[in-house]
Amino acid sequence: MSAIPLVGTLGYEGSLVLTAPFSMLGLGVGIDAVGAVRAELALWASPPGPERAAAGFPLTDLLSAGLRELGLLLGISAGILAVAQLWQPNCDPWTGLGFFVAGPGVSGLLGVVCGLVGGLLATRPRRALLLAWIPLLLCLGLGLARLYVDPVVYALDPFFGYIAGPIYDEAVPLSARYLWFRAYNLLAAAAVLLGLRLWLGPDLKARSFTAAVRAPYSLVGLLLCLGLALQFGLRPTHFGFHSTAASLADHLPGTRETEHFIIHYAPTSNTARDIELVVAEHEFAYDRLARQLGQSPGWKIHSFVFPSPESKKALLGAGNTEVAPPWRGHIYLNEQPFPHRVMHHELAHAFSYMYGDPVFGASATLDMDGPHFNLALIEGFATALAPRPDGALDLHDQAAILERLGLRPALSDIMGLGFWGKASRRAYTAAGSFCLWLLETRGVPAFTVLYRSAGDFERAYATSLVDLEQQWLASLATRTLRDKDLESLRQRFKQRAIFQRPCAHRAADLIAESVLAAARGDIPRRLDALKNLCAVEPEQPEHRLVLALAEAQSGLLAEAEATLASLDGLQDLTDTVLAIQDERRGDLALARNDLPAARTAYERALTRGVSEAQERQLQIKRLGATIPQLAPLLLAYFDPFEPHPEHPQEAVLRLHAALQIAALPGHAAIGGYLAGRQLLNVHHGAAARAHLEKALSPGTGEPALPTPELLRGAGLMLLEATLRARDYPRARAVLADLQRDPTLGPGHRQELAQWSDRVDFFERTRPAD
Repeated sequence: MSAIPLVGTLGYEGSLVLTAPFSMLGLGVGIDAVGAVRAELALWASPPGPERAAAGFPLTDLLSAGLRELGLLLGISAGILAVAQLWQPNCDPWTGLGFFVAGPGVSGLLGVVCGLVGGLLATRPRRALLLAWIPLLLCLGLGLARLYVDPVVYALDPFFGYIAGPIYDEAVPLSARYLWFRAYNLLAAAAVLLGLRLWLGPDLKARSFTAAVRAPYSLVGLLLCLGLALQFGLRPTHFGFHSTAASLADHLPGTRETEHFIIHYAPTSNTARDIELVVAEHEFAYDRLARQLGQSPGWKIHSFVFPSPESKKALLGAGNTEVAPPWRGHIYLNEQPFPHRVMHHELAHAFSYMYGDPVFGASATLDMDGPHFNLALIEGFATALAPRPDGALDLHDQAAILERLGLRPALSDIMGLGFWGKASRRAYTAAGSFCLWLLETRGVPAFTVLYRSAGDFERAYATSLVDLEQQWLASLATRTLRDKDLESLRQRFKQRAIFQRPCAHRAADLIAESVLAAARGDIPRRLDALKNLCAVEPEQPEHRLVLALAEAQSGLLAEAEATLASLDGLQDLTDTVLAIQDERRGDLALARNDLPAARTAYERALTRGVSEAQERQLQIKRLGATIPQLAPLLLAYFDPFEPHPEHPQEAVLRLHAALQIAALPGHAAIGGYLAGRQLLNVHHGAAARAHLEKALSPGTGEPALPTPELLRGAGLMLLEATLRARDYPRARAVLADLQRDPTLGPGHRQELAQWSDRVDFFERTRPAD
């Protein structure tokens, strides 16, 4: 273990790997302890004499023998992992020690208790071991059944440990839920030990009930521990040890049933305010997938839409990661603005059940060589059927950039569980583009054969993966890309896999701590957390950008300038990082009314490879740095140093600033653009439409929006506004204007094609009044 990052040190992964083995070692230790005490008892006089009877049940002897051996095993393992920190850095050893005690430590103790019970019930070692295994097998079976049937992606098991959730959720604290679960386990173990003390006599044989009740303290202790353990064990959903569909529905009581869905949501959430469009988008995604694949599931799909990642993490085990286990027919989503960017992908997972194995609906098989899971096909299937463009870049463009940056994982390395060992964005992009290319060039039927066989390329395509990979790469080589495109994605693909980042969990915990401190207004704690973040991962320059923003939001503008300047000496900074650095410097200059310096910084940022959304924002800020009367209003609109930008009053202030800009002579277009954005954020399509129409047609004497990117952004927002208003003829006219843009890239055309399908579907299912 000590040669593997994260796993080979005191922490969550290492403890998880060791927990089950220590449970099993505990069984043997407990059985050996009983054997040792039996051997000692055999030296006593027989039949039992007064001295032997007075000794009572040798519980202390049994426990001391078992715990002595278990402590030795735990000490050896902890010592090795502690020494391994010399070559496997541990960024939070105290939390790691806590995981070790709560994981292997407690599970080893529970194993000892089971071993004691097995050894006391049977005199033959093999029979004793079989009896001791029964609790482990029962808990394992119950845990697996719950993971299969119930809506959870985390697991708490007395003997097999704590699975926190998807590896893409990097924050894994030693949570109160886990500690309470361990308290429940220890109470149950104490009840068993006290029961043994009451049931067995000094000769390790059952004694009469009358003799048992003569130990009142043990009886009271048994009843107390058993009662508390039952309180925990019989109400697992109440204490967060588990979740069921019913318990999720209690937390998401809003329900809307449609032809193909049962949608669960929080009645006070933004989803509830926009439920008609949420329903329509679900049905649109279903219809689109059904037409792509030529068939659809024969059951209704439950969609759970959580109001925040934190609530989803607490109830489901996955926070920032959306999940959709195919066999359940469920999808679990975080709330997002319309149209939901991830829902189509998760719904594709639900559709994949039709083509997968009969148990999990996954790309998996079982043969003489054992089980095979092809994660690249599982995730590639969903990514290919619901590709997400990135501005001008479609999925194949993104994969081509990955290849030209030299960061593409070999397909043979991800066609299996090795998928999890690669950086997620690289693995998803490569698998998705390859699967999309297979679907485009060889059709759906052949791909479903490949999916069902878990990657038998010879069977599906009568050729090898190596040959297909070369043909796919040849098609990627024909893609036309600009240097700016490569730079725009370099930072995204630069991110390493979690197993290559020894401080990943500590970094995620510090980010969560800083966010919580910001929400509480605890500025010193927020800044301390971010400074520690920069210290534990100094090779991640984006952490310094976050620190600089926090310092500026705290009024420490000079410190923010110094933090940004500290990036200047670093090597291999990507355009993404440099552009954010330039933008922050421009914001600081704008705040001190140094318009030339702000304009220079924004213009420098615009020469970098940035996303289209960031490019539009920089273009607007540059405009403000050019026109003195516009600068303070744009500063008020963006308010880059506001410590609580998501507070409802900030939205009102931004709308007020946008309306002031719209009233300025010569700035009706940009003011309408900004006002329309704010009104769409609160789902007011009709009001947003009026401002966006003005942004695109500002009137006589008023200049138009100055760049193709801003014109395209305004057109897309107007498209959404007209769709909300069910004005489908106007939506098609806007769409036609957007499609005539000569600067469109493949990603733009893909996005507009989806909007065209959406307009057609909404007109059929949500006709105008």
